[in-house]
Amino acid sequence: MSRLIHNAAVGVLLLTLPGLGNYKPTQAETAPLQVVSQANSIKYQIFDSTNSPNKRYAIAWGIPGRKSNSPELDEKDDFEKVENYLVVPKTNKIITRLKYSKTFPNQNHGGLTAAWAPNSKLVLVVHEGKWQPQNVSLVNVNGVQVSIFDQLVKDTRAYLAKNDGAAFQKNKEKVIFSLDTSSKSFKLTNNRFQIPIITYIPKALNGYEANLLLTYQVDTNGNPKLNLVNIKKVTPSP
Repeated sequence: MSRLIHNAAVGVLLLTLPGLGNYKPTQAETAPLQVVSQANSIKYQIFDSTNSPNKRYAIAWGIPGRKSNSPELDEKDDFEKVENYLVVPKTNKIITRLKYSKTFPNQNHGGLTAAWAPNSKLVLVVHEGKWQPQNVSLVNVNGVQVSIFDQLVKDTRAYLAKNDGAAFQKNKEKVIFSLDTSSKSFKLTNNRFQIPIITYIPKALNGYEANLLLTYQVDTNGNPKLNLVNIKKVTPSP
């Protein structure tokens, strides 16, 4: 009988915890709820340099059911099952699984870069690739996620087709779109972000190349929507 009373009390406690009992998901947030309900069973590891400015949030990776606490994968881990998360380290809470990112430390041709808005409401997540990102997404702290890499490529192509004319048309099927995340121009503010993009042909000597800076207006409170403000050519970093 005492065990039944204890279990009932624990159930009531969980329902009254902030973010659980009163959490009402929007349609865009329905999928991440499954991850939140499994949070206690998932051990995750936080990526370096991904903490939000207010230190409340971070980006992490894990494998559901993984027993090891190692910060890196070992031979027993199935890297195909790796998941990335937006987490609250202080409470070990997983806010959501990142739908567009699936990377881990020392991944071959992988990696992760996170740029936070100063108000800690929105993070730009770049899943790195060999030549260009595997994906780029905006994630707010309510768990809403938007993949934006296709839009970046579309806007870049449109600009180059208009302004680089024959040079771009000749090479448009060969070029890739690399984000210069190490540049000082790569930054996210509370209502806009800048992304330097290098468009070039891999392994081509003296081939086509264009260095651009894209600026977007973005809403950090609701569903992250992008509005292109400006694209301009820039001088390559030394």
